[in-house]
Amino acid sequence: MTFFIAMQNRRAMAKLDNPRTIIDESNQFLIVSRSGGSNQFLSVSNAGACTDLQASAPGGLMPEFGIYATLVLQNTFNGDLFLVDRAPPAAPHLPGTTLGGEGYLFLRQTHNLIALTGAVRIRPTDEIPPVLRQSISFDEPDPGAILYINARYLPWEREVLPPDFTWHDDPSVLAPR
Repeated sequence: MTFFIAMQNRRAMAKLDNPRTIIDESNQFLIVSRSGGSNQFLSVSNAGACTDLQASAPGGLMPEFGIYATLVLQNTFNGDLFLVDRAPPAAPHLPGTTLGGEGYLFLRQTHNLIALTGAVRIRPTDEIPPVLRQSISFDEPDPGAILYINARYLPWEREVLPPDFTWHDDPSVLAPR
């Protein structure tokens, strides 16, 4: 495993049939891990609501629902591009509910920054539990939702960091260049 971290995400959501109109925004914790022999797998799990000014993630974070993605382009545009897997893979397994989806995740990882952005399309299925259907606002009959991700690393007591990573509390150091 390359890393196992918590992130603070500013999630935006749009209806599948109108992806440019945001219908909901919220702050949430994510649990993100990167693994595989060539660091080719990314798992991202929702882990509950948070405020927009968190200094660190609480120790008791647990995944609620998550997605997997596979690396398709490395070291492009100062980051790595992952495609979200349409069906949950057989292994590895995340605790919580694992969803399939369509979309991309873009991971920027440097010695002092880990940031994740992307867009994921999720369609309603019978396998999605009612609490999740409500969380991502599926209405009947709804073709699905687009979830936009904009997340940054937060210190967490359960984390496993890349060996060369150095966290800075100064926001100017973390600002994208």
